[in-house]
Amino acid sequence: TAYGDLTVSTIRTRPPGRSPVETLWIRGSDREAAYETVRAELRAGRQAYVICPLVEEGGAAEARAATSEAERLRLGPFAAFSVGLVHGAQNGDEKRAAMLDFAEGRTDLLVATTVVEVGIDVANATTIVIEDAERFGLAQLHQLRGRVGRGEHPGRCMVFGEPQTEDGARRLEALVQNSDGFRLAELDLE
Repeated sequence: TAYGDLTVSTIRTRPPGRSPVETLWIRGSDREAAYETVRAELRAGRQAYVICPLVEEGGAAEARAATSEAERLRLGPFAAFSVGLVHGAQNGDEKRAAMLDFAEGRTDLLVATTVVEVGIDVANATTIVIEDAERFGLAQLHQLRGRVGRGEHPGRCMVFGEPQTEDGARRLEALVQNSDGFRLAELDLE
């Protein structure tokens, strides 16, 4: 209301040169095939994110935590690659160092919380995996999806989720079907 006299600009198109991001909803049984897709991108010299809803495990939350997931991926499915970690509980210097390593290509796979949701532009990042996607809002998932496909190679967003309700399943399906952030915001509000 303080700025009610201002003109509103609405941008409904992607920035020039950006490709659409393919979005896939991956069920648990397809996890290894999805990991192989990510490894293929990494072997091709590109980079990827893995987003977790929690910083660390604890309490009754049954969701993947970034700290333990980074360790699991570093020792297991992505042992042949450089795996980094960034989350909001790190001090500023640690976060900056982790992001710089990723931005400059020293880290292949960055495990993160939503601290990378906005303001991150790594053109070489082509794939984002979002764990427990049903725990995020649609607008937030759309923002996370926007971290990839910013360079010459197309982007891919893989959401892992096992929603416990029909509404949760509809939300993930809406993300797969819609690339329009305005429409997703409306669905989120509903």
